[in-house]
Amino acid sequence: MTPHAPKAANPPKRATIATVAAILAFAGVAAAADSADAQSRSRHRSASVSGPYHSAARGADIYRSPGSASVSRYGSVDGRGWSSSRNRTTVPTENGYATSAMRTGPAGNTQTRTGEVSRDENGYSRSSGVQTSNGYGYERDVDVYRDESGAVITRGVTTNSGASSSATVVRTRPD
Repeated sequence: MTPHAPKAANPPKRATIATVAAILAFAGVAAAADSADAQSRSRHRSASVSGPYHSAARGADIYRSPGSASVSRYGSVDGRGWSSSRNRTTVPTENGYATSAMRTGPAGNTQTRTGEVSRDENGYSRSSGVQTSNGYGYERDVDVYRDESGAVITRGVTTNSGASSSATVVRTRPD
């Protein structure tokens, strides 16, 4: 007859339940972190080349998440460096969304764009603008009003120099 190994005592039910709850809670946190990572991404790219007389290198850092994105690029050719960047952010508003974007070129010049769209039961309004570090820019608006008889579309633009233009179009529905 062979001796039997003693059986392990069953752990108390409370300890088992607490352990299972802790594992499930940790799994939930891991799943939440996983989904957050899936919503935003970043990456880096780089390349370099060198020869007996010249060398060059470049790189880019890219980041994206819901509602925003940014890219930075940089490099050098024979020791002379350059860089540029751009970013964009979009946020929801009460009746639509608003966007802003900025770009910086290798020479340090900047360009900023803004835009907003809002909607209601009678139509929509859209405004946008561009401003540069050199002083150039414009603002543009479009308003659309709709009812059962047709639509009224008003467009306007104004530049930083003071020039402006506007137009209204009335479209009627056929009877």
